[in-house]
Amino acid sequence: MKPLIDLLALFIGVLLAYIIQNFLPPMADLHGAHVLLVPMVFCYAAMILPFPAMLAAAIFTGFLSDLLYLHVVAGKVEIPIGYSIIFFVLFGCLASGFRSAMENRNSLPFIMLSALGTSLFLLVQFVLITFIRGGIIVAPAVGWRILAPGLIAGLIAPLFYLTVSHMDRLLPDGSRKLRSVNR
Repeated sequence: MKPLIDLLALFIGVLLAYIIQNFLPPMADLHGAHVLLVPMVFCYAAMILPFPAMLAAAIFTGFLSDLLYLHVVAGKVEIPIGYSIIFFVLFGCLASGFRSAMENRNSLPFIMLSALGTSLFLLVQFVLITFIRGGIIVAPAVGWRILAPGLIAGLIAPLFYLTVSHMDRLLPDGSRKLRSVNR
């Protein structure tokens, strides 16, 4: 029952993360980089959910990403449907390997993987677009738009971890003590 509650909470969290990140403006000082919250939310879920639930979460998160980032230019699909699902499944497999660290209340792997996953997600999008267009763009703005959201995710991740850990205490399931924060 606990994994089902966690999976439902993830579905709601991913939807909220998409809504919030779409209303956040791009940061002009960082060459128009956007704050991405979804890879961080998924990373947390991948580190606490059992493997089958993580796969369901990866499919859900990837499918929503594919629908929201469907990019069609001149009749050609630049970011095809299905790539995000593959990315989130692979990223989830990596993150679920650090599940024991999360059970031991070690948030450092979560913070590092949140930053890495966010930047990798954007890098995969960039590589797909440049592969389909047939030319690589080398500009500082591209680097900023790939790396800055990952750095921001790394800065937001500890706050997210503490918030979710404290919210878990409010739920009536006593087995959630594994993810609570020591005081």
